[in-house]
Amino acid sequence: MIKVALRDDDQEFCSLLLGELNHEPEISTLTTGTDQGFLNLIVENQPDVAVLDCMQPVDRGMGIIEKIMKLQPAAQVLVMSDIEDDQFVNQLRELGTAYYLIKPFHPKTLIDRIKYVHYYNSNRFNPLFGRKRGPIQQFLVGYLAKLGIPPTYKGHRYLLDAILLASQDHSWLDGITKKLYPAVARSHRTKASHVERSIRYAIDTAWTKGDLDQLHRLFPYAIDPARGKPTNSAFIAKMADIINMRFSLS
Repeated sequence: MIKVALRDDDQEFCSLLLGELNHEPEISTLTTGTDQGFLNLIVENQPDVAVLDCMQPVDRGMGIIEKIMKLQPAAQVLVMSDIEDDQFVNQLRELGTAYYLIKPFHPKTLIDRIKYVHYYNSNRFNPLFGRKRGPIQQFLVGYLAKLGIPPTYKGHRYLLDAILLASQDHSWLDGITKKLYPAVARSHRTKASHVERSIRYAIDTAWTKGDLDQLHRLFPYAIDPARGKPTNSAFIAKMADIINMRFSLS
């Protein structure tokens, strides 16, 4: 059962959507008429998908989206609006929203998109990752272990997903804080800040206990002068490049 929280200022349209959603056996929907009520709904019910109209003014809607991300990091956020502006869409992407649905649309379209963001975005990235993940992950697990990052570390698990995504599409690294970390966090039902700290700790440990000669050969130009080791972004980017070179001919 997919738990959905629904919010739209247009009560008539909201009722139309709710009527359609209530006939869908895979979806359980709760709704409310106020912004604070919607946030309370998020906290109390921990929905899988939060569906909301990006209300006017836009800053109001963006503020609610940011609060949802903090209150329920594991939730997929699906935004509805009639705004067709690239800057607006880019803002939603940077916030980490799962999908943007432009109004008007048929209510059944919303059902399809809810299932899409739930099953495709939250299942450990397998559907998002276009290659065969198994062989690449097996290679990566061994490679990280040689660098001094064992599988027992939480940062190891987060690094796997981050590197796999970046190897498929380097644009994930363009918004590592607002895009990549939240995406990995949703997969593991944790917070983006925890993902960032765990990855940083794993990298720090590698530079403390790992093979420094090999590490410096791999990252001769990726060293952060202030820290003496690569940043999270530089480490993930380098490992993604290694994956791409290793498996480009296979």
